Amino acid sequence: MNFKKILVAAATALTLSTQAFAAKDATVKIAYYAGSLCGAPFHVAYLNGYFKEEFEKIGQKFELVQIADNTSANDLIASGKADAGFDLLATELQPIENGLPITFISGLHTGCTKFYVKKGSKISSVKDSKGKKIGVIGLSDSSVMSYRRKLREYGIIADGPNAEVEFVVYTANDLPIALEKGAVDVIALHDPAAETAEKQFGFKKILDTATDPKIGKEYCCQAFITLKLLKKNPQAAAAIHRAVQRGAAFAAAEPYKTAKLQIESKIVPGDLEFNAKLLASYNFIPSAKLGYETFKTVAKELQETGVLKKKTNIDKFIKDHYADFDALGIKLPDGYEYDAKTGKFTERWEAPKSLVKSI
Repeated sequence: MNFKKILVAAATALTLSTQAFAAKDATVKIAYYAGSLCGAPFHVAYLNGYFKEEFEKIGQKFELVQIADNTSANDLIASGKADAGFDLLATELQPIENGLPITFISGLHTGCTKFYVKKGSKISSVKDSKGKKIGVIGLSDSSVMSYRRKLREYGIIADGPNAEVEFVVYTANDLPIALEKGAVDVIALHDPAAETAEKQFGFKKILDTATDPKIGKEYCCQAFITLKLLKKNPQAAAAIHRAVQRGAAFAAAEPYKTAKLQIESKIVPGDLEFNAKLLASYNFIPSAKLGYETFKTVAKELQETGVLKKKTNIDKFIKDHYADFDALGIKLPDGYEYDAKTGKFTERWEAPKSLVKSI
């Protein structure tokens, strides 16, 4: 008998049972954005009862915490009012480098950000951006990160004293007006505001992160938990992992039903057909492995562009901020698939073949 393996297994089991006992009376708080179509995995996980099922299995309690307007999941994390949430991956990298104590657990879906110019503009692609003003909702927003990466492909300097473009901040509501009036040359918007503005103003799309040959295969939105939750209560972290992945898989198979759930629960406003069409355009294919690969790719490229500090040990940064459940003795599938005909989920233990060669 291999007594060393037996001792390690026993120690792991004792640690997990102790953590579960300590967390039994605590309520795990999960942050979510209302009004966000791409928050569907979290919305569905709650509305379809996946959070409830997963937390009942481990004998723990959870609570959803809505992120108020003009604030973010990061504010709740920093103040200790949330243990988990989701956001655009690239938006979170600088806050993490600056001390935000989170770790990602799974990619949820690919692109939901679009870049526009006025109808009739001579700008036809990102490569025509030299000397132009780019309107964005924030300098650390994922749209800026994505555009910087694309500029780099064309040899255009995006940062520093020699920058060949200028990023200008406006509110999401003001960006279409700024473009229409010529205050900026290009704007970046996230859905559903992006599709709404395109339809209303007739803007010309020059970059779509859902269809771009490179970025279109990356997981823009990912689920995360706090480092504290992973360390102190890994069973709850795993429950969140399973629930939101199931939510994403349902959204992939049932975009119309997902949009209906969001609208009827008043989590997301809008037209049912319009919202369902947008949801169907995303790749809601949950994957921890490809979520990690996206994180690694984006982090390294953003360090090369100067967004992340040169002195940051990027390999350690990546290792420390993408959860390794295997190391904790917890086996989780890479993702789930949902069969709309049978209403059943299937665990998928390998990365999705449709995306694996692209990231």
